[in-house]
Amino acid sequence: MKKSIIYTAIGALALSACTKTQFSTPAYSPGSANFTNTVSVGNSLTQGFMDGGLYYNGQKNSYPAIIANQIQSAVKITFNQPMVTGNGSGYIHLVYENNQFSPIQPGDDSTAGVNPCDQDPSWNTWGDTSKRYNNLGIAGIRLTDCVALTPMEKLINNVAVNWQTTPFTGSRPVGNPYGRFINFGSVLANPIQYIDVIRKSKATFFTCWLGNNDVLGYSLNGGVITSLTVPGFGTFALDTITPPTAFAQKYDSILTAFHNMGAKGVCATIPNVSSIPYFTTVPIYVTVNGNPQYLWITTKTGVRQAMPGDLICLPAYSSVLTGVGFYKSNPLPDNLVLDMDEVANVQSSTLAYNSSIKSIAASYGYPVIDMYEFLGTLQKSYTIDGMTLTAQFIQGGAFGLDGVHPNARGYAVIANQFINQINLSFGATIPLADVSSYPGVNFPNF
Repeated sequence: MKKSIIYTAIGALALSACTKTQFSTPAYSPGSANFTNTVSVGNSLTQGFMDGGLYYNGQKNSYPAIIANQIQSAVKITFNQPMVTGNGSGYIHLVYENNQFSPIQPGDDSTAGVNPCDQDPSWNTWGDTSKRYNNLGIAGIRLTDCVALTPMEKLINNVAVNWQTTPFTGSRPVGNPYGRFINFGSVLANPIQYIDVIRKSKATFFTCWLGNNDVLGYSLNGGVITSLTVPGFGTFALDTITPPTAFAQKYDSILTAFHNMGAKGVCATIPNVSSIPYFTTVPIYVTVNGNPQYLWITTKTGVRQAMPGDLICLPAYSSVLTGVGFYKSNPLPDNLVLDMDEVANVQSSTLAYNSSIKSIAASYGYPVIDMYEFLGTLQKSYTIDGMTLTAQFIQGGAFGLDGVHPNARGYAVIANQFINQINLSFGATIPLADVSSYPGVNFPNF
C-alpha cells in the first residue's frame, strides 16, 4: 500500500530531482547470459512429467517453462515445448472413498466408473518431429542412452530412446514413446543419438539435469533388472545402474557439445532417491498391539524381515493393506523393496555421478546446483512464500501423486534454484517465480 505523500515546496523540488522511486517497477537484466535460444536437456523431471504421466497441465508447469517465463521479465525469448493434448498419456488422480484419499491410476475405471484422467485419444499420434523445441526432456531417458561409446551401443541406444517399428517387431513399436517429438532416425538406417540432437540445437544457453534415471530406474524397480528382447537385435538389460566411469565419460561429451557451440549454462546434480516419497511413505514395520512388527521382504539372498536401511517402494502400500509382508510365507516381492545392499549401490553410484558432474562442469566453467543437498532439505521442511513444503506423500505439498515427480509447486521451487544460480553466476536479475501461485496436489470435492 503506497504511503500518502504531502508535497511541500521543498519536498516537491526534492522529488522532481528523482528519476526513480521505491515503488518503480524494477529493471530486470539477463546479465552476461544470452537466452536467445535456451535449451533444456534432461529426463522426465525436465519434460514436466507429473502424477505418473505426461499431460498438458503438467508440461506447462515444467521447471524449464517456469524459468523461461521468468526470463521474459528481462528479455523476450521464445521457448517451445512439445505439448501433448489434454490428458496426454494419462495420469494419476485422487478420489475420496472410505473416509480417505486414494490415488487412482490411469486405466483403472473400477472405482468411479469412467476415469477422467485416462489416456487422451490423441496420445497415440502425439509427436511432431518437424518443429524445433527448446525443452528436450524425455521421460525415462538415461545419460547412458544419450551417448554411444561403440557402434553396437549406438544401435542399443537408438532402440532405447526411439519409438519405432522394425521388420523384426511388425506393427508393434518398441522404444520410448515420450521421445516421439524428436527424429531419432531408424535403427536399421540412420540411428540418431540424443547428443546429435544437442549438437544441432544451436543453444546459446542451457540447463542440464541428465543422469537421474541412471540410478532411478533401478531403484524404482526394487533393484530388479528387467530385459527387453528385440527380434533381430537380441535381449537388452534395462534399469541397470550406469557404471560411474561411463557416466563421467558421457557427461563430459554432453558438456563438450554445449561448450563447442559457445553456450553458457547451468548443471544440476542427481538427487538422493531416499529423499522422495516413493521410498519414504511405506514404513518397514507396522504396529500391532503397540509393538513394531517388521515386514517380511524378499531380497536377492532370500527372505528376511526388513530392518533399518531397507526402503519399501510406494506401490507396496496396497499389498501391505491386504496383509502381504506380515508373514515369512507371504513376503513382499523383491521388486517392491530396495534393500540396504541395493540402497548402498545406489548411494555410492549417485555420489560418484555427482562428483563427476561437479568436476566436469567446473572444467568448462559451468556452475552446478546441488540438488542432492537441496532436495534433501525437503525431508524435514522448506518454507517459501509463506508455505511450508515437505517430502510427505500427498500432504507435503511439493510432490505429485506418483511419489517421484514434483507437482507444479515443486517444479516452481526447482525453477527458483536454477534462477538463483543464473543470477549468481551471470550477474542477471531474473525474478523468482511466486511459488504460491502454482497449484499443489489437486484434491477432489467431497
